[in-house]
Amino acid sequence: MIRSMHSSDLAAVTAIEQLVQSHPWNEQQFKESIVAYHSTVIEQEGDVVGFCILQPVLDEANLLLMAVHPSQQGKGLGFKLLEASLNQLKNNPLQVFLEVRESNQHAIALYEKSGFHQIDLRKNYYPKADGSREHAIIMVKSCSDDFAALFK
Repeated sequence: MIRSMHSSDLAAVTAIEQLVQSHPWNEQQFKESIVAYHSTVIEQEGDVVGFCILQPVLDEANLLLMAVHPSQQGKGLGFKLLEASLNQLKNNPLQVFLEVRESNQHAIALYEKSGFHQIDLRKNYYPKADGSREHAIIMVKSCSDDFAALFK
């Protein structure tokens, strides 16, 4: 089941975030996202196993954060969560942007399957555990045929 994130989900989403991110959000950031953004979770057998946080801005949206528990990855849950979260946005954005680590090939494949494509590269954007930096791939999904034509 995919639904809006509630304060009762904070411990679960924070735990998932700590498992999958090298620089995770804290519980307070997730708490603020419930009010400020479009935050959804996906449940399996009553347990929260993933989340998606979108920031609507006028006729656009930014995918700020998304994760699925490592034990549940590879089952199509991330795709379902992303598609449902985008479909639930109230402002029907013309385009959705995101940034992803260039080494995160699983996420890139998921985003491409969902209709995103690379439009730019931010060099040395993400910090790495060893102190070096990693590039971010900037991707966009066009949500209308007219707008999609601009990127072809």
